Amino acid sequence: MRPYIIIFSTTTIDGRIASKDYYSELSCPYDKMRLHILRTEVDAVLVGSNTVRIDNPKLLVKYAKGRNPVRVTISESLNFDPNLNIFSVPPDTIIYTTYQAYLRNEDKANELKKKGVKIRVLEKLSSCIIAEDLYNLGVKRILIEGGGRTIWNFIKDNCFDEIRITISPKIFGNGVSVVNGEGFKGIEAPELKLVDCKICECKKEIHLRYMRL
Repeated sequence: MRPYIIIFSTTTIDGRIASKDYYSELSCPYDKMRLHILRTEVDAVLVGSNTVRIDNPKLLVKYAKGRNPVRVTISESLNFDPNLNIFSVPPDTIIYTTYQAYLRNEDKANELKKKGVKIRVLEKLSSCIIAEDLYNLGVKRILIEGGGRTIWNFIKDNCFDEIRITISPKIFGNGVSVVNGEGFKGIEAPELKLVDCKICECKKEIHLRYMRL
C-alpha cells in the first residue's frame, strides 16, 4: 500500500520551474493560495534535497487556514546546513537516506536528529519504497512540490496519482525542467487524462489537472 500522491508545480510556458540562475518566483497570489490549500489537505509534503538547499523553503501553510503537513526530503549525502528552514521543527521533518550515506555522515545525522529531525534509513531510495514507508507511518496523502529530478523519479516509477500544473506567462528558454530526468522513449511516454482546466483568478495563468490513466 502507498499514499495517494499529487504532484503540484508552477511552470513557465516552456515547462521550466527555475531559470538558468535558479530564479523560481512564478506563482501569483491566487496560485500560492491554491498550493497552500492543498497543503492543508495532505498529510505530507515532499521535496528533493536540491530544493531544500537552493530555495530554503519552510513548507508551512501560510496563505490558507489549516494544519501543517509533515515535511519530507530525500538525500543520498545528508549534506545539509542544519539551520535551513525545513529543519526548524515542529512540524515534523523526515529525511530519507541510505545506510551508506548515514554511516559516512553519522555526525551530521546526529546533529539533525538533535534538532528533532527524523531520519529514515533505507537500502535504496526508491520512490515507491519511500511512499510505502510513509504510508506505514500514517501518511495517506502526499504532495510532491519538486524539484524536477524528484518529480521525474516519481513519474518514472509510476508512483503518482495526479499532476496539477499552473502555467505562468513567462519563458525562460533554459533552466530546470518541471520533469528533469533521462526521459522516456516516445512510445513509452505515459499519457494522462485531463480532468480540469481553468483560467486563474489573476487572468494571466492557466491551472491544469491531470489524472493517471
